[in-house]
Amino acid sequence: MDIYNKSDYISYNFQWNSLDFPKITVLLGPFYLFPTFYIVGKMAKLFFDANQTTMASSIQKHLFMAFLFMQIANFFYIITDFIVVRIPATGILTSICAQIAPNQVLKLPYLIAFISSYVSMLFPVIFCANRAIIVFYPKNHNEICRRFMKFSLPITVILPCCFTFFMVPAVGHCTQLTAPYPMGAVMFTLDLKVRINEYTHLLTSFFCTLFTFSINITMMVKVRHILFQKKFFNRNINKNYKAEMSLTITMVLVFIPFLVNGIVVVLSLRDPSLIGYILSIRPIAIDTATVFEPWAFYLTHPFFGRYKRKTTVSSFPRNATSSVSTQPI
Repeated sequence: MDIYNKSDYISYNFQWNSLDFPKITVLLGPFYLFPTFYIVGKMAKLFFDANQTTMASSIQKHLFMAFLFMQIANFFYIITDFIVVRIPATGILTSICAQIAPNQVLKLPYLIAFISSYVSMLFPVIFCANRAIIVFYPKNHNEICRRFMKFSLPITVILPCCFTFFMVPAVGHCTQLTAPYPMGAVMFTLDLKVRINEYTHLLTSFFCTLFTFSINITMMVKVRHILFQKKFFNRNINKNYKAEMSLTITMVLVFIPFLVNGIVVVLSLRDPSLIGYILSIRPIAIDTATVFEPWAFYLTHPFFGRYKRKTTVSSFPRNATSSVSTQPI
């Protein structure tokens, strides 16, 4: 329901003294997001410091860059979610929104949120693809990854714009969220008459999930085979095994946003009355993946061992073909 020029919403009085779940969601966010911002920034610093050393050539820099871009895209997605849903849902903007006629400016938060959603789905694909190149082309993976990144990074900008071009003529407005959100809890949305947005989002999520799942299963089989060979020849695989486990945990967490997006779209298409309930639990699932991915990678991967963070970061030793294939960075 559009709230424009509705007297109940114009006179709505926002108060912090009554805590409901929209306010709790907004207040809790900084407690786990800011430490995650810090840890990703620290990971980036360690990587760039290591990249300046003489051992820089042994770091899988394209894979690490894809991981950092993936985290930045996730952060951007969460920030836009705060702007479009979480903050307006507290009621702090309700009275102001009720006095503003639907216009093109109100469309921008919703449009940017969907662009960031598509970007956050595409970067895990790039991340997985880089790892697949390292596993299957260990001898010349640096050159192949360089070419792939040069091609794929512009695609992550072009595709979201193509997927959202039909939103450009639409007009933005504020609408009341359905139960279990209380009266006065609103969000930014568009006056689209068709559901092309939901179907496009669902198909994108499906194909991104299918690709990442398929490529990860294939890589796990390949890497396990390599580790088995190294164990058979009595080679030391402890570091490679830890790196593989770290990346496996990270890749499992990557699937959470895909799963959440798919469930949200399917349920909203089947029963629009469930949208309010979906949006109420969606932030928890999205934030969980965004927070756990970098922390799991940082705490479990041998690259970030404490003994490597005193002055400069020691990179992995230059390896033979089978060894390089199992290293994520």
